[in-house]
Amino acid sequence: MEFILNWHPVIAVTILCVVTVSISYAGLKLVRKYFTEDVLRQNHEVGGFIFNAFGLIYAVLIAFVVFATWTEFDNSKKNVDRESIELTDIYHNSKALPEPFRKQVAPLLKAYTNDVINDEWQKLEHGEPSEKARESFNNLWTFFTTIDRSLIKNEIAYQETLKHLNDAGESRRMRLFDSTNNIPGIIWVVLLFGAVVTVIYTYFFYAKNIRHQFVMTSALTVLNTLILYMILLLDNPFSGYTKVDTKPFEYVLQLLNAGM
Repeated sequence: MEFILNWHPVIAVTILCVVTVSISYAGLKLVRKYFTEDVLRQNHEVGGFIFNAFGLIYAVLIAFVVFATWTEFDNSKKNVDRESIELTDIYHNSKALPEPFRKQVAPLLKAYTNDVINDEWQKLEHGEPSEKARESFNNLWTFFTTIDRSLIKNEIAYQETLKHLNDAGESRRMRLFDSTNNIPGIIWVVLLFGAVVTVIYTYFFYAKNIRHQFVMTSALTVLNTLILYMILLLDNPFSGYTKVDTKPFEYVLQLLNAGM
């Protein structure tokens, strides 16, 4: 289903709704063909209680999954923002370093930022880190940890720079974890099963005008489709049309280019 993520949301929603509504209409017609009005009306009293209980359980599950996926998506954006902020702080604090160390920081930060934007972001769609970005970040660590501290006059600024570098590394690791932290398959099975069953339940109630019943069934089908599509988008923060963008890193790159 990953190919759906790359479609424009309007196109994806339209196609998914047309397909699911068409299937639900075919199911409704099939039930009406094999079950008479009297048989269907007998389901109203008992079926209504069961449908309400099932709907409540499914609604609780949906609410939990939507909350969890939205939280993960929001955290992914925050981790990206936090990492870019740490890189900016490293650049500003590096101005306290003596020459020639000061001039070496911006090119190292620029190399890492470029690798994240141009290489790692595409690989995050598959939950894979970029070897180029990893090497660039290791170069930053090597640079700051091998400086001759006897030459550093502003020890406080240097310590703060190391802290920001450590925090940037933590945010980077969280970003990589976020790209692989997807909903387990069993939960998707339960979600799809619940969506299908809630629609099928409506077939076994009877409305004299089948068009009216089809409208109600279609509304439920569209709602389920939209919810599942939204969960799919939120569950893949670095994939598809609505993925987390690279604007925070682009801001860092602009700052570095302006200061070099």
